[in-house]
Amino acid sequence: MTTTNPFADDPTVHAIYFEGRYRSTGRNLTTRDVSGIHARLDSTVQRVNAKRGLSDHAKRVLIARAYKEARDAITELRDAERARIDGQRATLTRKLFGHEGDADPATAVSRRDALDRAAKLETPEAASSALKRAELSGDAVLAQAIGARAAEMWWGDVLTQYTASRPEAADTVRQIGELPDTSDALWQMQHAMTYSVMQPAELGGMPDYSVDALAAAELDVEAA
Repeated sequence: MTTTNPFADDPTVHAIYFEGRYRSTGRNLTTRDVSGIHARLDSTVQRVNAKRGLSDHAKRVLIARAYKEARDAITELRDAERARIDGQRATLTRKLFGHEGDADPATAVSRRDALDRAAKLETPEAASSALKRAELSGDAVLAQAIGARAAEMWWGDVLTQYTASRPEAADTVRQIGELPDTSDALWQMQHAMTYSVMQPAELGGMPDYSVDALAAAELDVEAA
């Protein structure tokens, strides 16, 4: 039985867990949207270049406008996908470590103290030792705070340790662990590459601020 999602690090693949293993169901909706934006930009560039009545300057302005629109749309999709991942992680973390209902003053103080102590843990080794001590002493509040710290810091071994005595939490922890780490430099680079658009050659590799200025230029004759 495969319990680890082999597609977790590839934002272009949508997968579901079915009959004991993860199965790819194709490209996800967001990356299909990116492909559609690329196709529309290419079509617009070809259409503009085919217009014989336009000056070279007018063509470059229209192409700059099309590229800016595509770039901004893909940037919005990129940011939305990262927000979705971060939001899903926050939801799962609240489900696992959140508290329901109002706490009495003593309990509230105990929780704040536990969170403060857990926040000072800087390494997974320190967290593992602290979790072991908390569980040996029966300090469930501190153990939960340490588990939340482990989830925040992506300390997988500590989360596994936390769920060893809490099998009901194992599935939620698995889901948290399978989400990509949006603070990871490699993931950020891959994410940026997935949600990117190549500048049309007609713009000559100019910086984006120059593209924006060109796109804002007025034309004597507007063309679709």
